[in-house]
Amino acid sequence: MMHSAGRNGERVTAMEIDGERFALSDATHLANAIPVGIAVADLSGKLLFVNTELERMTGHGPGALLGRSVDVLLPERNRAGHVAERAAYVREPTTRHMGVGRELFALRADGSEFPVEVGLRPMDIAGGKAILASVIDVSQRRQLESGFRAVVEAAPYGMLLTDTRGIITMTNGRLNTMFGYAGAELLGQPIEMLLPRRQRQAHVAERDAYARSPTPRVMGSGRDLTGRRKDGIEIPVEIALSSVTTAAGRMSLAAVVDITQRKRAELKLSEANAQLEEFVYVASHDLRSPIRAIASLVDFIREDYGEISPPPLLRNLERMNQRVKRMEGLIEDLLVYAGASKRSVKIEPIDLPALIEDVLELDPLPCGMKLELDIDVPIFNGAKTPLTTVLRNLYNNAIKHHDRPGGCIKVHARETGEHCIIDVVDDGPGIPEAAQERVFRLFQTLMASDGKGSGLGLALVQRLVEGHGGRIELLSADGERGCTFRVWWPCFMRSDLVD
Repeated sequence: MMHSAGRNGERVTAMEIDGERFALSDATHLANAIPVGIAVADLSGKLLFVNTELERMTGHGPGALLGRSVDVLLPERNRAGHVAERAAYVREPTTRHMGVGRELFALRADGSEFPVEVGLRPMDIAGGKAILASVIDVSQRRQLESGFRAVVEAAPYGMLLTDTRGIITMTNGRLNTMFGYAGAELLGQPIEMLLPRRQRQAHVAERDAYARSPTPRVMGSGRDLTGRRKDGIEIPVEIALSSVTTAAGRMSLAAVVDITQRKRAELKLSEANAQLEEFVYVASHDLRSPIRAIASLVDFIREDYGEISPPPLLRNLERMNQRVKRMEGLIEDLLVYAGASKRSVKIEPIDLPALIEDVLELDPLPCGMKLELDIDVPIFNGAKTPLTTVLRNLYNNAIKHHDRPGGCIKVHARETGEHCIIDVVDDGPGIPEAAQERVFRLFQTLMASDGKGSGLGLALVQRLVEGHGGRIELLSADGERGCTFRVWWPCFMRSDLVD
C-alpha cells in the first residue's frame, strides 16, 4: 500500500500532477501499480508518500520511512552534498534525471548499497509544493554492463563502442594501445579522431548511413582502411561493425585489427614473386635464343662433316648437345617452379593408389627397382594435379640419386583427420644432416658433378606443398642408408589457399 503524511503530521487527502487532481485512494492505487520506486517529499526533504516497491527495494517496513528525511535513503558520504543539490533543485524545480554522467547509489535498511537511477519532477499537493521521485534499481543492468565490459576488454583485438552521433563511449586496452592513447583519453571524443584527416569528412556521411541501416558488416570491402595513431602515424586496419542495444540506446560496436604485420608479409611476398617472375622472363627469353643458336651450330657442324666426322669430334658434339638439352630442361623447370605459386583451384576426388599408378605409367620403374605401397587413406577431395607433381618429383628424386643397381621405394600414407600424411621412403645413400637444410633451395644438388638434375625438383615440391597449405619434412640420419620425405597434404581446401 501507499502511506502518507502531511506537514506537522496532518493527513494529505489529494495531490495534483500536470493539472490533474487525484484523491488519495487514486494516488495510492496508481503508485502501487507502478513497478518502480515512488517517493513524494516536501521541499525540506521530508518523505510524505512511499510506495510498496520502494519499501521492498530498500528493505524498510510499511510506513517506516514516512516523516523521515529523504537522506535516510542515501549513503552517508553523499548526504552533505545532497542538501545543496536539493536546495538548488527547489530554486529551479524542473523534470530531470539526477546524477547524469555519474553513478548514484541508494542505501538499504541493512546498510548495503545498490546502484539506482532517479528521476525528479515538481508537483502540487494539498497544502503546498512537493517533489516526486522515481527510483529504479539498476543492479542487474550494471551487472550486465560489467559483463559486457569484461568481454570487450578480454577481446583479442581492439574494441570500441560509439553512440549514434559517433561519440566514443567505451574502448578496451588493446584499442588504446593500438592507437597510442591512455585509459579514458578517447571517451567522449568523435570516432573521426582515429582516422586520417583527409578521410574524416567522408566518414561522417558513411557513419550516418550505417546509423540508418545498422547491420553487421565488414568495413572497407575491396579497399584499404587506414587508422591514425595519436603520434600521427597511419596504420592499416580491418574493421567489423555491429549494432547493439544498451541502456543508453542503440550503439555501434566496432572490432579493429591492426594488419601492419600482414601487409608487410604480403609486400615481401609480392616483391619476391615479382623478382622471380622477372628472373624467369630473362631465363625464358634471353637464354633460350642463344641456347637454340648453339644447338643449331652443333647441327651445322655435324652436317658439314657428314660421315667423315672424326669420332672425337662426334663425341664432343654429342656432349655439347646433351648440355644444351640440360640447359633447356633447366629453363623449363624454372618456368614450372615460378608457376607453382599459382595454386590450383580445381578440386577433384583424390584416389592415392590410382594417382601413383598414373605416375608410374609416365615414369616406369627402372630395371632392378621395386615399389611398395602401404596406403590407408580413403578417397578425399583436393587439388589433384599439384599433389601428382609432388609425388612424381619425390619418386624421380629417389630413383635419380640411388647409388645401386637395385633398390626399393616405399610409399606409406595415412589420414590424421585434417591431413593426409604421405611418406616416400628410399634405401639409397641418404642425405647428410649437414646438407639437409639446403636440399629445398633452388639449384642445390648433393653433388655438383652428378649431372642428374637441375636442383629444382625439391624446391618445386616444397613450393607446391606449402602453397596448398601443407608442409614437408626430410628424415635422414648420418651413418644410415635411406631417407624419408614426409608430406602433410590437407584433406580439405581453404578459400585463402586458392587463387
